[in-house]
Amino acid sequence: MSEKQSEKKQEILERLDIEVEPKEKEQVRRVVAEVIQSEFSGPIPPPNIIRGYEEVLPGAADRIIAMAEKQSAHRQAMETKIIETESRDGFLGMVFAFSLSLLCIVAAVIIVYLVPKEGGAFAGSLLGVTGIGSIIVTFINSTRSNRTRSKDDKEHETKDL
Repeated sequence: MSEKQSEKKQEILERLDIEVEPKEKEQVRRVVAEVIQSEFSGPIPPPNIIRGYEEVLPGAADRIIAMAEKQSAHRQAMETKIIETESRDGFLGMVFAFSLSLLCIVAAVIIVYLVPKEGGAFAGSLLGVTGIGSIIVTFINSTRSNRTRSKDDKEHETKDL
């Protein structure tokens, strides 16, 4: 990339020698020097830049590519670990919520059975509704979070393309 741009810059400056007066020539040189610029983003530079590294330090191209491969493998391993952890946390959350809800329902049945009068039925019913409510809330929240994650993943994939 930079070699082609250097050739373009040289060509422009050679034309200046023929067509332009000295004062204007210096101004054009400054503009040409400021405007011609190259950039790249990503772990691996363009081939002509890698070639330059290789000329300066033999073996540098292999080291740059190995570094990019190692970084990519690390990032993929971290993403896999994050996905596994989120999956495990979601599953454990649902198991604990279900256990707590089941415990509330069992406690409600026991309270209603042991204390049928004097507010026992009311307290047992309230405890049972709380247990069932926690199951419903957990299910709704996990469904919503899965939907938002799916949307975010789709948006992220679209941006990457």
